[in-house]
Amino acid sequence: MQNRALCHAVIGFAMIAACGVAHADDAVIQPEKAAGPAWTLVTVPTHRGDEAFLVESLDLIASGAMRDRSSEAVFNGGIAPEPEAGFQFFAQVVVRTDDADTLALLTANAAKLTPAGAPGNPLEGFWLVECASVAQAIDLAAALRADKSIREAYLDIQQPTANRSDLPSDPSFPQQWYLHNTSSPLSDANLEPAWKAGFTGAGLTVAIVEYGWYTLHPDLAAKFNSDASQAGTGWQSHGTSVAGIIGMIADNEIGGAGAAYGASLSKLYIGSTSVTAAAFGFRNDLNAVKNNSWGPVDNGIARKLSSIEAAGLADAITNGRNGLGTVFVWAGGNGGTGVDRVDYDPYASNRYVLAIGAIDSADRRSLYSEPGSSLLAVAQSDYDLNSFSDNAIFTTSSIDGYTTSFGGTSASSPLAAGIVALILDANPNLSWRDVRAILIRSARHCRPFDSSWRVNGAGLNTSEQFGFGAVDAGAAVALAQSWAVMGPEVIHDTGVIVESAAIPDNNIAGLTRTVVVPTHLRIESVELVLNATHNACGQLRVSIEAPGGLTSLVANTRTDNANTYNGGYVFTSVRHFGERAGGTWEIKVSDTVAGMTGILNDWQLRFYGTEITCPCDWDADGDTDVPDIFAFLSSWFAAAADFDLSGATEVPDIFAFLACWFGGGCP
Repeated sequence: MQNRALCHAVIGFAMIAACGVAHADDAVIQPEKAAGPAWTLVTVPTHRGDEAFLVESLDLIASGAMRDRSSEAVFNGGIAPEPEAGFQFFAQVVVRTDDADTLALLTANAAKLTPAGAPGNPLEGFWLVECASVAQAIDLAAALRADKSIREAYLDIQQPTANRSDLPSDPSFPQQWYLHNTSSPLSDANLEPAWKAGFTGAGLTVAIVEYGWYTLHPDLAAKFNSDASQAGTGWQSHGTSVAGIIGMIADNEIGGAGAAYGASLSKLYIGSTSVTAAAFGFRNDLNAVKNNSWGPVDNGIARKLSSIEAAGLADAITNGRNGLGTVFVWAGGNGGTGVDRVDYDPYASNRYVLAIGAIDSADRRSLYSEPGSSLLAVAQSDYDLNSFSDNAIFTTSSIDGYTTSFGGTSASSPLAAGIVALILDANPNLSWRDVRAILIRSARHCRPFDSSWRVNGAGLNTSEQFGFGAVDAGAAVALAQSWAVMGPEVIHDTGVIVESAAIPDNNIAGLTRTVVVPTHLRIESVELVLNATHNACGQLRVSIEAPGGLTSLVANTRTDNANTYNGGYVFTSVRHFGERAGGTWEIKVSDTVAGMTGILNDWQLRFYGTEITCPCDWDADGDTDVPDIFAFLSSWFAAAADFDLSGATEVPDIFAFLACWFGGGCP
């Protein structure tokens, strides 16, 4: 014990000398990088470890320090971000130890040793040691770290802070009306509340999946995550513009800001079916979100997804983000001025994908934005691809430039992808299905007087033109923070129903087929697998009708002279999200053009969702409240579902519901 005390006394004498005499020269690292003739690079023990700072003089005054970031050049293609200004140093050391006696011995002649914390309420194990100068405090912190009885020792510093009521200060941010619309405050993506709450996508990586983007752009370079990116130097200005909408650096005195300006960005390449499948599957442990602002030609031709691409998507959903699923966001397509629909795009209409359409600065559906039953939501973009008179999108472009005329669903998709990053920042435990549900339930009912709006069996507003509405970042992150993660996915498959029936030519009535779905499942998406032989599938009109009466049109009349539906074609609808699956479903296939006939070979319906475990929480919002009664009555009178899974609506179902609701609900 005596030897231990003597050892501490010797160490303490050295430390006292450091704290009370001149600053030791070996604490200063000679500059490797100078920000100007008066700056010196020093190493400072901070709560994060040893960090390099640029200071104005060797005296290490208490303010004016900048955190040097030259080491980050390794991860940013050789470009080091600017030093981060605004740090303030104090001449005291924060010490954490369970051995207060040893600490007192080690700092016996220090200026002052006091317990840390609020007056009268000290933090157990934490102490503050004051020194004569910041330089001496740095030496003391380094020396204390050498003693095994000291758990932590670091300089007391103040880091740069920002008032969260402030919007990004970038010079072109006022042009980014889609982030903050001063002319029409409701007609933007409502980013301000999400940013104020502290959610910027920090710690997450969003992949731009296409033909590459310029990773050295000065407003993007510091965000590039090479570990999450595929090798390749090819790039296009389109990809650079997409990257800017997601992750332009905020408050760096150039350009604008990205929706998820705290997130990192990666680069993945599309190409052949195998190349694209590889992009879908690449580093899904690092890539939380993958944006896809591309798709097949917008000409109304239905195409099938290759098996290898389908497998790549499924693998990313199953294994990405440690089993929570990488979130795929997809541009809904720009064929809306013609006859194209999201439903004919095998990527955007895939059930694993969030398809995003476009609205303009006045909430109007952008002329080109494609309708569809697989359309999830809309986000801001320009109004008309052929005119620059309307508000288009400001973003990065080319090598070091910017554009004020970016648009299309290529712009609305990355805006939504950035907001997905904010959602995951607010709650990293969400699965891809949770993210989809949050986007749906938090969407803003834009353009409410539009004739396309319908109310589905779950009481949700849904539209072929707008999906479930405009993506709302503020509402989404608020909902994400309190969201109870969804249960395991449940699947009900009707199996293949063989028909071999001729489809009447030029007859809008066509063929109508029904099936009773006796399952207690809350729908998230519905797939119709149609096998029909017709040498001009564009002549066929195909729809799905739910027990409550809501119809999903999945194919309309158009010019498509191919036999695409032969062998099976998968249509997807999200319009029935939240509805109960139980009841009688109807599909309708009609040939609306004379001169060519076809055959309905077979079909099947697949329902994906969650098992309903609480019958009195009829709207499945997690609460047993009055809206559940109205939702139940609506379903009951529509003969939509019941509790005994028989497919028939019976009076005992009412008593079962009421017994649950008035009996205190579910556990």
